[in-house]
Amino acid sequence: MMHSSTIFQICFLLQLVLTALSASTTQRCHPEDQKALLQIKKDLNNPAALSSWQTTTDCCRHWKLVSCDRGKTHRVNSLSLENIDMNPHPLPMPASVSALPYLTILGFGPGNFTGPIPSSIVNLKSLHTLQVTSTLLSGTIPEFLSQITTLTDLSLSFNNLSGEIPASLSRLSHLQSLDLQSNSLSGPIPDIFDSFPNFTFLYLSSNQLSGKIPKSMGNINVTYLYLDNNKLEGDASMLFGSKKDTWTINLANNKKLAFDLGKVEFSYELQILNLSHNEIYGNIPEVLTAVRDLVSVDLSYNNLCGKIPTGLSSIATASAFAHNKCLCGSPLPSCSRRRSF
Repeated sequence: MMHSSTIFQICFLLQLVLTALSASTTQRCHPEDQKALLQIKKDLNNPAALSSWQTTTDCCRHWKLVSCDRGKTHRVNSLSLENIDMNPHPLPMPASVSALPYLTILGFGPGNFTGPIPSSIVNLKSLHTLQVTSTLLSGTIPEFLSQITTLTDLSLSFNNLSGEIPASLSRLSHLQSLDLQSNSLSGPIPDIFDSFPNFTFLYLSSNQLSGKIPKSMGNINVTYLYLDNNKLEGDASMLFGSKKDTWTINLANNKKLAFDLGKVEFSYELQILNLSHNEIYGNIPEVLTAVRDLVSVDLSYNNLCGKIPTGLSSIATASAFAHNKCLCGSPLPSCSRRRSF
């Protein structure tokens, strides 16, 4: 005959199993979030990429491209609508995303979304990351983005945006990263960078930005700085400094940036330096050889003179120093007597 204590233990274990099974089948997805997500799916004509979005499954556990807060709320806090193939025609970004009030991360693309960015996202009071990348978005950068003052990361890269960078972005005092590369933006870079005390990443490459680099950009301590392939001109020396933590500076192919490189101090964290295809003059300072983490240098197509510091030849070939005014020394065999084009 089974002992009573044994029966008790079996019952206790069965209760634990039933509790665990019950917990595993409990819907964590908030009903309002599920409703909003299903509306987004409908607005996008039920694409195959969202086939996992079914009412019979938990959106927090089983729906692709969706993440939820695992703490107390279990509300949807991240939505990344990437690689959505919308047939037969591209569709606008759904305004229904604004019905997810707990979103902190919102992404559109890569994908054939058209614009505009829905203005209703200003109602997302917890949003800190907005990414719209590699889409068919065109027109100007919307002014209403400056109303989302919680933003820390803004990426509108690889689109068809035009016009100027709005100075109203200065209202985003928490901004740490701005990525606007590979658009058709034009005009001057606004002098707004004193508004961003914690700014670390700036990508403005491959646009048509023109004019001088604003002085406030020299006051930020960025890790990555990409201003290449624009039409910027004049002084860029304020971007450098031995007390900065910069890893990468790329100013290549602006054609008319001009400053004395010999008077520049470099971050000791610097790894990549590309200043090619400009009008930079002076000599290459010896202090550059003290930057231990430097792995890539390109100073070609400038107006530099003097001897190449010993040590740089170990990280750069002759092409990195070619087409200057009168550089000489390893890895170049001799001084150039005039600039080559």
